[in-house]
Amino acid sequence: MCYSLEASITAGLGLGLAGYGMVAKALRHDRRMLLFAAFPLVFSTHQFVEAAVWLTRDDPAVGQPYRYLYTLIAFTVWPVLTPFAAACAESDPERRRLWRTMGGIGFVLAAYLVAQLAGADGIDLSVYRHSLAYDPLFERPPLVTDLLYLALTVSPLIFSERRAINIFGAAVFLTFVMALAANRPAWYSVWCLAAAVFSLVIALGIEEERSSDYDELEMQR
Repeated sequence: MCYSLEASITAGLGLGLAGYGMVAKALRHDRRMLLFAAFPLVFSTHQFVEAAVWLTRDDPAVGQPYRYLYTLIAFTVWPVLTPFAAACAESDPERRRLWRTMGGIGFVLAAYLVAQLAGADGIDLSVYRHSLAYDPLFERPPLVTDLLYLALTVSPLIFSERRAINIFGAAVFLTFVMALAANRPAWYSVWCLAAAVFSLVIALGIEEERSSDYDELEMQR
């Protein structure tokens, strides 16, 4: 996350509490939204990891594991979790199959990025405009990798049947563009911050009294 150690810890705590409440609400009322409800908990974990990166930024030997963990979460969780969360929340069978297929592609992409990260000679870290800029020391993947990552993490949100998820997806895409334009060296740290904050919008998509609908859908699959 941007700005400081204290900001990362504060965000981690706030997102953790909000995520706990959202998961509890989804379990009671709308279990199709359970994976989406867990997004703030994942973001919370990510922010606590970045707090550790801030804490150890002047000691690369100690800080490398935290830099790797932060980057690993960014590289692997979202292109897999986002499509599968969309599939669980979806009622249309065709789109549900599409999101599951994209989730499978996300697994392949995540495996490729893990292999790249495993071959890196460390991760350099710098502070640019009050944000942490991570620079994994490996050969840069082709542009199509970045485009595929963006498609897997944004399109299931924008084309979801849930209005709150559409709003979240639009916000994620717009902040991606803004992060690249305003702070390119630290863009994915900035993007993760924005996505973490906007993930709270997901709470609006957890509908009351929908648990029985979940059971009915499971019988149809």
